[in-house]
Amino acid sequence: MKHRVALLLNIVGSLTVVLTLLLTVAARPLQSAEPIKIGAVLAITGWAGSMGSYQRDSMTIVSEQINRAGGVLGRPIEIEFEDDQSSPTNAAVAATKLIRDRKVALLLGSTITAMCMPVVAICERESTPNISLGAGHDITVPLKKWVFRIPLTDYRLSPLMLQFTINTLGARKIALLHSSDASGMMGAKGILDSIHQYKDASIVAEERFESTDTTMVPQLAKIKAIKPDAIILYTSAAPAAVVAKNWQQLGMEKTIVVGSHGVPTADFTRIAGKIVDGGQWVLYGSRDNYGDQVSPSDPWRKNIYDPFMKALKEKFDRTDYQAPYGTAHEAVRIGMEALKIAGTDDRAALRDAIEKVRYQGIIGEYIYSPVDHDGLAATAYGPIILKDGKWRPYRKD
Repeated sequence: MKHRVALLLNIVGSLTVVLTLLLTVAARPLQSAEPIKIGAVLAITGWAGSMGSYQRDSMTIVSEQINRAGGVLGRPIEIEFEDDQSSPTNAAVAATKLIRDRKVALLLGSTITAMCMPVVAICERESTPNISLGAGHDITVPLKKWVFRIPLTDYRLSPLMLQFTINTLGARKIALLHSSDASGMMGAKGILDSIHQYKDASIVAEERFESTDTTMVPQLAKIKAIKPDAIILYTSAAPAAVVAKNWQQLGMEKTIVVGSHGVPTADFTRIAGKIVDGGQWVLYGSRDNYGDQVSPSDPWRKNIYDPFMKALKEKFDRTDYQAPYGTAHEAVRIGMEALKIAGTDDRAALRDAIEKVRYQGIIGEYIYSPVDHDGLAATAYGPIILKDGKWRPYRKD
């Protein structure tokens, strides 16, 4: 009898050990699974550093949310960040490092067009899927096999800005002011290629500047002398802030400025907010710029915007939304949708899967396909103004 009891106790003890081990494994599946490596090249320092820093923080928030929910394909995701220091050369080096040395399945970034363009070339050469956070693309070869974009491209957005300037604002004499980097040149080309559609309107001046210039007074002085009805400004946030200060210094407050979607950021608002507040600067942006003004019962706000803002508050104790958060949020989420479709982190399979992604994000709805790697509908962006320190949709009086 004692022998049988001892045997039963041994069996129960063995089963308890096995059950404990199984429960432990079940409770910690992500810790034991090999992570899916995602690379991110961002401008965390340098002249575009604030934008890249916001993007890094947004990616951190989203990746943590994903891992807490069980990861993807039963595996955690691991984002490896590289700072390109706002340098195209450094962006190329960082992308090569992540692809060849870190063996990432997917590359996100870089922050803006100037740094994106060399990354695009490397991802094409290395057959690595890239979700770009910049709006630029090669106009001669608009569809790159391995590259997908988050923002609307400069060449597709700028004609919308021209249409608004002519049809809504009633401008006929238009001055074009733009940076000489890839984004500014592509935006300018979109406008110059479209102006012929408007028989009673014309570009009366075209001036350009370097993104790192500390004054645009010479260019603005030439524009002021011509007395245009409006200025279309195509550039990013930091140089746009310089333009705003010079615009005020030259007493050009009666000349309305229509700016591109890279402008409405924290840097621009901090430096030029008081200057442009009131409506003389109309910029292009998506509704995430004014998400806190959307009805709380709106499904987009309730299911996408508010959960992100809650996580932002919990993680970084921030309550102000910044546009770079959105592009980074979309890039990670779209990458995860593609992983689910592919069922693997194989680069080629992942590339094919991105072409099948349908995703409603914080910026807008994305529908990718084999013939469209931009995904985002043009209607996601519209004119916004800064009023009383907050971005709001433009409304014609």
